[in-house]
Amino acid sequence: MAIATFRGEKSVSAIADKLFVKLTPKQREKAEAALIKENPQLRELATVPQGAILRVPELPELRAKTNRSLENPDAQIARNLAEAVSDYGNRLGERFKTVQKDGKEQLAVLKSGELRKALADAPAYRTIADETAKALDARAAGLGDRQKAVDAAIKQAIAALDVGKR
Repeated sequence: MAIATFRGEKSVSAIADKLFVKLTPKQREKAEAALIKENPQLRELATVPQGAILRVPELPELRAKTNRSLENPDAQIARNLAEAVSDYGNRLGERFKTVQKDGKEQLAVLKSGELRKALADAPAYRTIADETAKALDARAAGLGDRQKAVDAAIKQAIAALDVGKR
């Protein structure tokens, strides 16, 4: 069965018109009914997200548009997954940067001369500040390693989808 991508059409009729050639009113009704049967989510069209995959019914009596770019379903799903994984990786990368920046700022405060001076008469607090600084250093190193592992896993996942060869 062929698939198509929902592109925000305002009605099931508009979807049918994009998929089939010169529909008469009766053919349009038949195409709409078949589309809804294959894709029950189209009953609530406002809730269907753009990019959702739609199953295109096989209606031999209707001529499909030859210029529609219906891909192999596996290739389209793989491409969509690869894009989602890539976007997720980008968001994680930004999050890693934010966490690393916050850690550096916290470390700078802990190692600042002002804090050292303020804690000069409080050895217990100075010890806590030193231990916290060591923990932040260790966390920063761990984050770097984790980020490399996540980046490698995302690249591997995208490669496993083999998007370009489907």
